[in-house]
Amino acid sequence: MINKHCIYLFIFLVELSFAQNNQILYDFDQLPQTLLLNPGAEVDYDKHYGVPFLSNIFLQAGSTNDRITYNNIAADTDTNSEVLRNIYAQNSGSDDYFLINQQLELISAGFQLKNPDYYLNFGIIQKVDGFSTYPKDLANLYYNGNDQNNDGSPEINDEFNFNQANFVGELFNVFHIGLSKKINNNLTVGARLKLLSGALSLNSTSNTGVYHLDNTILGTYKHNFNNMNTSLNTSGILNYEGGNILGGFSEQLKGMFFMNGNFGVGFDLGLTYHITDQIVVTASLLDLDYINYNNEVIKYKNYKEDFILDDPPDYFDPLEGNESDYWSDTLDEYYDAGQIPIDTLQTGYFITHSPKINTSVKYQIINKKQEKNNSVFRGARYVTPIQKVLITEVGLQTFVDFRPNKVIWAVTPFISKEINKYLTAKFTYTYNKFSAKNIGLGISTHYKSFNLYVTADNLLDLPKLKDSNYQSFQFGMNLMFN
Repeated sequence: MINKHCIYLFIFLVELSFAQNNQILYDFDQLPQTLLLNPGAEVDYDKHYGVPFLSNIFLQAGSTNDRITYNNIAADTDTNSEVLRNIYAQNSGSDDYFLINQQLELISAGFQLKNPDYYLNFGIIQKVDGFSTYPKDLANLYYNGNDQNNDGSPEINDEFNFNQANFVGELFNVFHIGLSKKINNNLTVGARLKLLSGALSLNSTSNTGVYHLDNTILGTYKHNFNNMNTSLNTSGILNYEGGNILGGFSEQLKGMFFMNGNFGVGFDLGLTYHITDQIVVTASLLDLDYINYNNEVIKYKNYKEDFILDDPPDYFDPLEGNESDYWSDTLDEYYDAGQIPIDTLQTGYFITHSPKINTSVKYQIINKKQEKNNSVFRGARYVTPIQKVLITEVGLQTFVDFRPNKVIWAVTPFISKEINKYLTAKFTYTYNKFSAKNIGLGISTHYKSFNLYVTADNLLDLPKLKDSNYQSFQFGMNLMFN
């Protein structure tokens, strides 16, 4: 039976998915990569070149359940089933979610146009991105069946909701070109056009449906599925028979360079505005994107809103440690009897990326004793032509990410300070659902035209990384010329 993959992926793959808050890099030290987070960021260098493949390496992973750590779910395990069992044992709730985000900048460059108020920048970025909620009801059903309290008797009319299953995951490339313009001394605006090439996609969102068990006057059972509207879309992952067709690196590389027909476009917008000489606000709206997937597409979709499984007349009762075989045999039996109404389609589909909003307000502290050429802050806005140099910024950032059936948010107070003319640091404290003690640090160094930067989040958990539920790290090198 091929369509059982639909149900299996609902239960398992949602537990290992893929989002992104980059609060340390946002508006930090006028690095070229800040233009990716705010196309309207201020730029005072004349041109830049990112070191190929090394200008921006970013990795973020986390769970809102602080018990989902390497030591709790993966240490001393031999099989995927053991890992999944350990994940289930951490008692995640339906409000929990899981993130992985990986980003590699392949090419990055930019230059000032003849009119110095304009700065053009472009590049190529490889991304893995996505989001998953935790399907608590489906996980409970998978491991315990209808006998949730394990007393040997099934619970009648207990409901299991399919709307908890929402996940997206993608491997794709972004080819982008952006333009920022200094409107006047107070306002800079910018926009970015993106062409997207998708290699792999896994998508299941906006699912609805409720399952419950009924008994009959004859003492048999009926499995009732009501208001069902579920689907799973894949590209480059499964074939029509349900087999894994995940290709090697060369196949995925083709998909990231417009050679498989998965194509999309997107836009980013941003601005920087000086309210006063020392108070600055910024804002950006990112990922107004969509991708149309047509390559090796398999879609699973139920075609009945209501249906009943009643042959054979038994309740779901998987054996501990043998859940996979139990569900494989059970679903095969119902499917072969024509009772599971799922269509397998090979038509294309499109997805939209989740919009993200960044904002900040900061207070700039001016040092009147230094010459402006001594400052590592090339973006300093001088109140007078000489000797007033920005050396410290104190402010507050916010981040909102509109994911399927969930809004991710974060609030970050920060201080960014020039240590000397070669070194700048940004200290952050971020409050979000991952952690209430997330302290981050960014370091940016400049020697002549060479720039190196490193950022790390959740520093208090770095010494015990395998016991951490959330971490992010970033590294990059640029050549910047005035």
